[in-house]
Amino acid sequence: MAGDEPQLDLTGVHVAILGWAGSRPRQLRGVGGFYRRAGAEVITASADVFRAMARPQGWAEEGRALADRLVEADPGDLVIHSFSNAGFWTYAATLRALPHELRSRVRGVILDSAPGFPERIDPWFYARYSTMAMMPMVLHAFRRPPALSHPLLTPPLWAFLRLWYHVSPTQIASAEQSIGVVCDTGSWDHLLLYSTADRLVPSDLVDAFVERLRRADRAVETERWDDSAHVRHMIVRRHEYFARVAAFLAARLPGSADRSAA
Repeated sequence: MAGDEPQLDLTGVHVAILGWAGSRPRQLRGVGGFYRRAGAEVITASADVFRAMARPQGWAEEGRALADRLVEADPGDLVIHSFSNAGFWTYAATLRALPHELRSRVRGVILDSAPGFPERIDPWFYARYSTMAMMPMVLHAFRRPPALSHPLLTPPLWAFLRLWYHVSPTQIASAEQSIGVVCDTGSWDHLLLYSTADRLVPSDLVDAFVERLRRADRAVETERWDDSAHVRHMIVRRHEYFARVAAFLAARLPGSADRSAA
């Protein structure tokens, strides 16, 4: 219920919500509503994952498209709320394309269920986890319920992606480089929300990313659950989830807590 959410005043703040692979506007409506009720201007983006994977500059194109939207919006304060690897890669590509002036307006970044890949991606890892990530989209095309695997569709999709790894070196390199881009760009703080029950994004990979952020002298906060599946934390742990986000932002947007108490 909206009345159960912590109070936060984000008037004048723009929030960019970057969806997971295959996410649709209605699936992002809940998190968008949280920010809109706080007074923020919301921009949502869901990458065309098939196109991004198929084109050598696919993720760069996704980043430029979002950067252009942010330039047009000309935000004062900017918050990024990203979901899963697709959102993470979009975020990294956007950082590369975003003018320095706008990067300086980022006040905080929330990463939900990401990043779920190592700094060096081998073909077996790529095939296994890319197959799980794309399976819900494939099943949706066949009007089937979402799932990370399917007895008939998983083997051929795995074989295709195992081959695709070797014919798409630019895309693989972009994914690997995204961790460095996120760690080394800017000075804003991060909040990572993830779960040990996530089959698609192993929690130890998120832990490793947290440690790299800290080695880069970036402030980072975490919330790790043990009972919520991939990108389901804001549903399974709704009150805790949004309370954590509100507390993180209130500490980084001067005056937001004071305005909400007025």
